[in-house]
Amino acid sequence: MSAQNRLKIVRIIARLNGGGPARQACLLHEQLRPEFQTVLITGRPDIGEKDMSYLLASDEGVYRIDSMSRPVSIFSDLRSLLDIYRILRREKPDIVHTHTAKAGTLGRVAAVLAGVPVRIHTFHGHVFAGYFGNLKTRVYLAIERFLARFTTRIVTVSGGQERELAETYRIAPRSKIQVIRNGFDWKDSSRSLAEVRAELNLKRDQTAVLWMGRMVPIKGIELLAEVVKATSSNDALMFVVAGDGPERAHLEELTRGCRNLRILGWQEDITSVVKACEVVLLTSVNEGTPTSLIEAMFAGKPFVGTDAGGTSDLAIGLMEATRGIRQANNGFIVERKAEAILECLTRLAADPSLRETMGRTGREHAIHNWTADRLVNEIKQLYRESTHSAEARAKRA
Repeated sequence: MSAQNRLKIVRIIARLNGGGPARQACLLHEQLRPEFQTVLITGRPDIGEKDMSYLLASDEGVYRIDSMSRPVSIFSDLRSLLDIYRILRREKPDIVHTHTAKAGTLGRVAAVLAGVPVRIHTFHGHVFAGYFGNLKTRVYLAIERFLARFTTRIVTVSGGQERELAETYRIAPRSKIQVIRNGFDWKDSSRSLAEVRAELNLKRDQTAVLWMGRMVPIKGIELLAEVVKATSSNDALMFVVAGDGPERAHLEELTRGCRNLRILGWQEDITSVVKACEVVLLTSVNEGTPTSLIEAMFAGKPFVGTDAGGTSDLAIGLMEATRGIRQANNGFIVERKAEAILECLTRLAADPSLRETMGRTGREHAIHNWTADRLVNEIKQLYRESTHSAEARAKRA
């Protein structure tokens, strides 16, 4: 198909920083190219954040707006809005697809002003719980409800998030919301288990518990520290932290003197790190769909995750709660208490057969439900259906 006949997509994300949204945006930008003209608009990662630009094959079709930074700033945000508007007027896309809150606001406003017929926004998570006080949260809710009126389609990455947006927060009716799960181009590590464990200084008889992600308050850093400290006198459990962020110094201070903790920083070869560990831990206050738990499943590892947003959507055969713990066929969903987490970790450490069974179930689930091919095909269908609907409305008008 010639470039003139291919739909043009402009994708907007505030920053290509460490985390799931940046991975998904880069994956879609690259893998949709054979059938669509794709353009990516992004800002710059903040100081101390991992830059995920290495996931892009090149800078072809990529615009970087330095003013589109994370903190809210009237001057910077207006400048970013104007820059996005100018790019949209130049590119004349058929669809604007935004990811993350700031890009969703600036991108959709610019798309309306530029006359872009189809406007799609993906909620990879939301900021309506665990981020701000009541007043600021109400302001963000009002903004999202207003923007939803001018949004062709809202995408959520889990069924739980769809229910929250439609019923709990009333952002938009269910008829406007579509669930499209994230997709991963997972490749198992070719390195030997012994090699990676030696590199991480893990003993043969230690159960390694992996925590992955941005070190920010919403990820539950203080709960992670509490769990580490509770087991510091016994090195049977070794905690491996792969990630970085503004809360790293706080974590280091809280766990000072704990010898059962390894903080690795950001890891490009995360598949090898997951391979070397027995269990993956998530301590978040709020999540859309936690990338770390999906990566755990692809690697055949059980998980212990707090009941935060879309976390429970990843649990297969979830049972009723007992002492704040819900067992599933591929891991445990727990309330945000160190005692509940430690009970699950202790059980998994003592039962290799349970780890293997849960890991195998999770891997089969991930392979059937969380691949990049499935994501790309569903996004293609969304774009074509949304474009056809817009064309039909234009003809009626």
